[in-house]
Amino acid sequence: MTSLKNRLDAYEQLLHLHRPLGILLLLWPILSALWLATGGRPPLSLVIIFVMGTLLMRSAACAFNDGLNRSGGCSAQGVIAPWEALVIASGLTLIAFCFAWFTTGFATGLLAAALVLALGLALLYWFFKCAFSLSQAFLGIVFSFGIPIAFAAANNTVPWYGWALMGITIFWVAAYDIEYAMANRDKDLERGRRSSALILGHCDVPAVAICYGLYLAGMAAIGLWLRLGIAYGIALVLATVGAAGFLWLIRRREASRCLTVFRHNHWVGMLIFIGIVADYALRLHAWPILGR
Repeated sequence: MTSLKNRLDAYEQLLHLHRPLGILLLLWPILSALWLATGGRPPLSLVIIFVMGTLLMRSAACAFNDGLNRSGGCSAQGVIAPWEALVIASGLTLIAFCFAWFTTGFATGLLAAALVLALGLALLYWFFKCAFSLSQAFLGIVFSFGIPIAFAAANNTVPWYGWALMGITIFWVAAYDIEYAMANRDKDLERGRRSSALILGHCDVPAVAICYGLYLAGMAAIGLWLRLGIAYGIALVLATVGAAGFLWLIRRREASRCLTVFRHNHWVGMLIFIGIVADYALRLHAWPILGR
């Protein structure tokens, strides 16, 4: 019984189920895209598919990363072998791909392309991570690819602003990834890793500020193009205030504060998602005073 409990605990750690932050960072932009793609009326089936798909793909990514990083031994408390972690990652990916069959053919094709791209980038990042810092490009592209897939699943096409939304979200991913690197600066230095924080040096905080600025400015432009109303505007202002607060907290590059800011980044995505949902809810219920 103890052995079974240890193995279940190891699986939980392997899939990072005890750390839901990664799921939230992935989920908010995807749900925002789904609401935008459907004009605020996403089918419940699509919401369930994308929530489950996000959970499965994030867990698969964690297992895949663990299997590659520990190829010389065992992973997750020494219980799960690297080959087993890779098998689990492949199984979860297959299940997620099965969910895609319930959407459009175009969305399934995009997901297949995203998986091939993610695998290629992951292998590239793994082989060259000691010499190059590719984490922003890797995370930004992979974490944001669910956005065009959401548009494709809803409408069997991806409008230009769907691709633009993906590009804009990459800057947000880069911002919180640099913050995470800042929190682990000393550890990476000891291990000889070329993290983004070490490469940027004293330009790390300005880089985060630029990434936040481009992301929020891009989201404002999307809102103007889609004529989103006051609810979205309020949410965007609150997200901007939050980002400014994050910059204030990391200004001295204290590891504990940088880690805290990283962990609270999902609130930025959540605020924007709530703003989108609220704006469409007000519009669909025809409340002219609060709507656009």
